[in-house]
Amino acid sequence: MTPLRRRSGIPARTAPLPPAGNLVGRAATGAHVVLYTCTIDAHIAGAKLSALRAFASALGWTVRHEAYDLAPLGTPRSRRAGWAAVERALTTRDATGFVAPSEQEIACHPAERAGLRGWITELSAFAAYPRIPVGRAGPVAVWAGSYALVPVSVRQVMGAARSRLALRQWSGDIDSAAEVLARLAFNAVVHAQPANGTSAQMHVRLNLTEHQSLRIDVQDPSPAFPDAQSALSGQRGRGLDEARRLARLEWFLAPDGRSKTVRATLPPGPVSS
Repeated sequence: MTPLRRRSGIPARTAPLPPAGNLVGRAATGAHVVLYTCTIDAHIAGAKLSALRAFASALGWTVRHEAYDLAPLGTPRSRRAGWAAVERALTTRDATGFVAPSEQEIACHPAERAGLRGWITELSAFAAYPRIPVGRAGPVAVWAGSYALVPVSVRQVMGAARSRLALRQWSGDIDSAAEVLARLAFNAVVHAQPANGTSAQMHVRLNLTEHQSLRIDVQDPSPAFPDAQSALSGQRGRGLDEARRLARLEWFLAPDGRSKTVRATLPPGPVSS
């Protein structure tokens, strides 16, 4: 069951309303509101609700409920338990409006968004979408996995990364991220095989920075990286050169000196090749 928390409190200081483009309907002074967000991560949901709570308090609104859904954004509203709680609060007039990070978190497609606005208007309610960024201290883990140093692992890594980034709803270029990861993984398969011929693994980690840049780490069991600067700058071979065109590359040794990590960082927006 998606959590719904009832809240009561004293409104804090007032602040200007959000821009007109982020407000649907008319918000009365001292309004009672319900907060809502939809994401696939409970920690992110909590952080977003905290930011929305501060926003509502600054406007002098009283937060009556907080609700969220742990689901992909494409999940229909009819299948969201948290959103059902928002609808009940508005139709019973327990709240006169709701606050959410963005309209897209509730309705993905234009027709659905138009229907949502019409419903809000019919209820004489309002919706505020402040698009508040949720700050974090340090990188946020998206996914990690270990794979054998064999060619077939490259395709497996790409598929897993695509799925995880899509579920996390990362705003950057997922195709470019998958391509960069494939280049780094292939480089490990080709150049990091143990000299004694034993089987080995590479360890892959995806993290998001506080600015939503994607950090891709591929750790392999070989600490050696001959002519690393030339390789990472695209002067040696095509593999890392293609990755360099899409991401910022760097590398470092593990504290024990027994392995190395090649890191690529991609921005949250479109990538210019």
